[in-house]
Parts: sequence; structure tokens; C-alpha cells
Amino acid sequence: MSFQLTHRDEQTLFALQKLPLTSQQLFRLSQTFPETFPSERVLRRRMRRLEEEGIVRRFYYAFPSKGRNPAYWRLTRRSYRLINGLTGEEPLPRRSFFAPMGVSLHFHWHRLAEVVVKMLIDAYQNEMTIGKLTVEQQLHLNNEEYLTPDASLTLLSQDGRKYTFYIELDTASARISTSQVLPTSIQQKLEAYERLRRLSPLPFRVLFFTTSSNQRATNILRFSDGLIHNRAAHSVYASHLPTILVSENCLNEKVFTNHRLERTSLVTSATSRSLIPDANGAKRIFARLA
Repeated sequence: MSFQLTHRDEQTLFALQKLPLTSQQLFRLSQTFPETFPSERVLRRRMRRLEEEGIVRRFYYAFPSKGRNPAYWRLTRRSYRLINGLTGEEPLPRRSFFAPMGVSLHFHWHRLAEVVVKMLIDAYQNEMTIGKLTVEQQLHLNNEEYLTPDASLTLLSQDGRKYTFYIELDTASARISTSQVLPTSIQQKLEAYERLRRLSPLPFRVLFFTTSSNQRATNILRFSDGLIHNRAAHSVYASHLPTILVSENCLNEKVFTNHRLERTSLVTSATSRSLIPDANGAKRIFARLA
């Protein structure tokens, strides 16, 4: 009998098309699928079946977690063609899209996935529509300059409000300010976001998630305050990542600090629902993402 993908498989593959995820991250995210996985054990068993069919590939992070290195999953060329309806002649993403990532990127990608999964789950709780999710997509400022956020997320609330967030994961590997022209510095990023703000017809917010400390988040915000053209606007936010991950809902709660060092939430109002899909089925959050 030929192998067939289930709707739940498709949702899993749509998620992996955005970024590599561990089984634990996929299980948490599956709470937003029309049909959730009943347990992480069931998910792992299904992922092994997909691996046998050449649908996904398993690689390992180079840091320990509960006794062994956690595995992360990526698409294969076959699964990419399947979920995008490609016949085989169309160009595919670069080779690295399907390959194991470099060891130096492991910590960054794992923590970035934690941020994205958390925000998607909390958006689902608030009955918000996921308008767009991109990871490391270039934003062109002019013919020669571009900006590459770690991720961007657009959410639509039930009352018609649109929220656009540019996500930056800060691992304290870059200087906050420098007199040299260093594109990896926080200063260079903030200046680029200010240029983007002047070009963009739509408002957006920049979210810094620091992995090292609360003080690092405060230092970034203090520096950003001197660069922001419109200080009255709440445009740059920061928080220590562990604070976000343990919050009940990072969109509603005041777990962020703005550039004026005021505690604030990301959305002004929201309704919430259970993470268990209702009888009519939950929205397929990855089905329409650009």
C-alpha cells in the first residue's frame, strides 16, 4: 500500500518549512493544528515513519538536553515539492535549506524556534489570525542596503487590528554600540530599522529577545532610546527570553519593556480560548503563510 500524508502531516511539514523544530517543539505547536498529537510519543513515532519514507530528515543539536543531544527535523527535497505542489522542474531553495546546520548556529536556531513557537501558540489562544511568518527574509531599504530580521510575524486580531513584529534574538555575541562600521552590531540594526520605519507605510515593532540577562535587554533599550526618531511611539521592545517562555501569554502580559523602560504588553486587547481544537476544527495556521 502506498504511503499517504495525513492533514496532520501536512501541518507538520508546513511548520518545518519555516524553521527546523525538535519533536518537543512540534508537539507544543501541534496544539494549534486541527488535529493535535495526543502525546509526544505519538509524534515521535510518526516522525520516524516520515523519516523512513524520505519525507523528513533528523539531525542533532550539539548541546546536551536531559542526558542526550536533542534532535531537530528538516524537510527533504521530496517533502518540499509535495507541500508546494511542485512537479520537479521548478527551482528549489539553496542546498543548506535541507542540510544539517553549522554547529555555531545551533544555539541561535533552537532559541529562535522557542520564540516563534511560543508566539504562535499565544496568538492561537487569543484567536488571532497568523497573517505572515518569515524567517531570515531580506528587507530591501534601497538598491544597495537590506535588513535581515531573524524572523517577522504579522498577527490580525478579531477587531481588525494588525500587528507586525520584527524579531531579533540576541545572544550577546554582538556589540551594542560601536564607532566602527560593523553590520552585526545592535547599533547598525537599530539604525537600519529606523530607516525602514521612514520607508514603511505600515507601523511595526522590533522585539529583542535576550538569552543572557535582563540587564542586556535594558542596555539595548537605553541605547535605542537615543536613536529613535519618534520617541513618543512605542517601537522597540525587549525582554529576557526565559521570562517570555514561562509567561502564560506573552502577547497579553506586560512581560516586555519599551525603549522608555516602561513595562508593556504587545497587544492591547484579546480574547482567549483553550488550546484544544473545538469540534469544528482550529485554523490551519501554516496553510496560508507567505
